[in-house]
Order: sequence, then structure tokens, then C-alpha cells
Amino acid sequence: MDQSLMAALESLRIALHVTRVAIFRLHTTAQTYTLQRIHHIQTPSSRPLKHDDIVLATEHARCFAHLYDGNVFVGHTDELEGDVRTIFEEWDIQSFMIAPIFIHDERWGFLTVVDCEQKRTFPAHERAIFLAIARTIGESMKREQTLHELQRMKQEMEQMNAMLKRKVEEEVRKNREKDFMLIEQSRYATMGEMLRNIAHQWRQPLNVLGLLLQDMQEAYAYGELNESYLRTSIQKCFTQIQHMSRTINDFRNFFKPHKEATHFRPIQAIRQALKIISASLDHYGVHLHVENRTRAHMYGFPNEMSQVLINLLTNACEQFVARDIARRIICVRTYADDSFIYIQVKDNAGGIDETIRARMFEPYVTTKKDGTGLGLYMSKMIVTKMNGDLFVSSSQKGATFTIRMPRSKGGRGL
Repeated sequence: MDQSLMAALESLRIALHVTRVAIFRLHTTAQTYTLQRIHHIQTPSSRPLKHDDIVLATEHARCFAHLYDGNVFVGHTDELEGDVRTIFEEWDIQSFMIAPIFIHDERWGFLTVVDCEQKRTFPAHERAIFLAIARTIGESMKREQTLHELQRMKQEMEQMNAMLKRKVEEEVRKNREKDFMLIEQSRYATMGEMLRNIAHQWRQPLNVLGLLLQDMQEAYAYGELNESYLRTSIQKCFTQIQHMSRTINDFRNFFKPHKEATHFRPIQAIRQALKIISASLDHYGVHLHVENRTRAHMYGFPNEMSQVLINLLTNACEQFVARDIARRIICVRTYADDSFIYIQVKDNAGGIDETIRARMFEPYVTTKKDGTGLGLYMSKMIVTKMNGDLFVSSSQKGATFTIRMPRSKGGRGL
């Protein structure tokens, strides 16, 4: 983000014809009011700044108090008083414009522009654009914090997975009867894959946001950025942000296990799974076809059924990549007879090696270099727990996994 942010600050400096553009991080205590300079851009001829931090006694910073309401602070140095005026004079500042940067509804710092050459005014349209840019920077920083948090979670989960793997190997040597405990913990092992799915889900809206910000800068540079244009662009940015927020909610809801079984249609579990994995399918160039031929209900746990489908779809994607399949197709089909509901996941990844086909639902059976051999075993356990069955057939073209569940009389659409 730093390079794009510095480019944005330089564009802002040039567009407003000012001496310096800077971002300050705010730190407050009961006694002090500290501004820490994080980023700045200035004209080559301007005098370098002596300090990165501005420390003021709280009572001397009252001129900034009205920034709490989110307004832009515009003025001239000779209008200020006390230590603030002294510092501004020390930096040869004639005119200034300051806007607050909010992250998670809290004031994080300030975006500032200063003119050291002349006393000038900033018209209303420049103040409005400046405030919008400060808000956009705040949203960008919030997204960056979220991504850092996801990376931290991923690292923690990788460490947890490594520790879990060592523990599993030790427990298997001692007693294979402890498999059930391992399966209960295996849900955590899927977190790394889920984080990768989040990254795939967010890549496109982040690209769109970058293009919208660039378009706003160019529109401003060419004099095309009027109020209507700005409002439309900001609304488009908020739309992308809301999409990313919904993605986080989808993942959060997915990891909330259902405490009680419920009646649900198979298409509901399929849609939930696709919310999580659709971006990954796009990333791997997989064409997915869904054919829903039943409105009958099954009885069980929708999130757990979605987890089974995600495992099956993920396995197919990995086979496509491992075997370098050019045309990648997965077909998901639902249908029913008088007694059962079926969900089929069929791929064209070249089928299953006959040497492991008979054992593929056993624990620790895997063809992957770093695989744990628990995915299909866990999927089988989940389906069995809901009184269903999971079986597989294979040909030279590909594999077909079939989930068979009893029809439920508790839901409509029988």
C-alpha cells in the first residue's frame, strides 16, 4: 500500500499546488497530544522537516478540538496561538488544510496539506474532495489492517497445523483409537484453506477499489471531478467495501456449527459452499455446472454438509492442478427417488488411482505430498453422522462422489 499511497499523496500535492502533503498518526494521553509523521511528500526545494513527531500539551491543542466532528480545518498560521503557532512558524507554514482520518469509527490521525509560499484559501470544492480523500485513506488503511490480521491468523493457523501434525503422529503411534479426537480437531486444519479462499474473494473488489481511486485522481486532474462524479465514485467504493464485509460475514457464519439438526434442501448447502469457494474455483479456472432436480428436504446440519462439499470441490481443484488438466469442469447435480436424496460431484480430472481407491475413505490415506489424509475420512464421518452415505466411482475421465441422504418428512417439497 505504501507505494500507491505515496503516489496518491504526490498527485494530491501537485493538484492543489501546495508545498507539502503528510499523514500524521495521533497518540493522545491526558497530558499530551502527539502527532507522529508517517508519510509525507514535499516540493524538492522546500526545507526538510527537523522532527517526525509533534508533541503538544493537551491544553495547547485546543485549536484542533473541532476536528472531533469530522470537519476539515482550514486556516493560516497567523490565526493560531501558542505552541501550535510556534511550530507552524518554525516549519515556515503560511496556510494549511487538515482532515481527520478515521479507522473503525475512531480518529486514527490526520491528512494535512500546507503551503509555505503564500497565504491562500482553499475553496469549498477542494475541501470536500480533500475530506473524501481522507475518508478513502482511512478505509484503505482499515482494509490493510484487516489483511494484516488475516495474515497473522494464517501464520498462527500454520503453526497450529504444524503442531497438530506432530501431535497426530505421536498419538497414532501410541494408539490409533484416538482418531475420533483428531477428527473433532480437524475443522481447524481447514482454516488455512479458508484464508486462501478469503484472499481469492477479496482480490477482485480490491482491484476495483484501486481503479476507482485512480479514476478519481485522473478525473480531478482533468477537471472532471464534480460533486455528482465524486458521489457516484464514492458509492461505488462503498459497494465494493460492503461486498468484502459480506464475505467476512459468510466465512464467520460458516464456522458457526449448528447445535441442532434442521430440515434443509441440498441446494442450500451447495449455495453456502459456493459462497466460500467460488473465488477459488475462478482462480483455478474451473467451470462449475449446478443442476438441481429436487426440492425435497434432508435432515441434518447444513454447514457440515457444506464443509463436505467444499472438501470434494477442493480435492477436484487440486487434482486439476496436479495433473495439469487444461479444460477443468465440475458438475454438481441433485436428484431424489422415493427414499433418498442424492448430491453428486463429478469432475474430469482423470479419475482415481486404483491402488488407493478401495482405501480412500480411511484416515491417513493420501496422494498429496503434504496431505494429512483426513479430508475424505472426515467427510465420510460427517455424512454418516447424519444417517447418510458417501461413496465414489471412477473412470478414465474423472471421479464422481455421491452423497446419499434419507428424505426428510419434516420439510416441504417432498
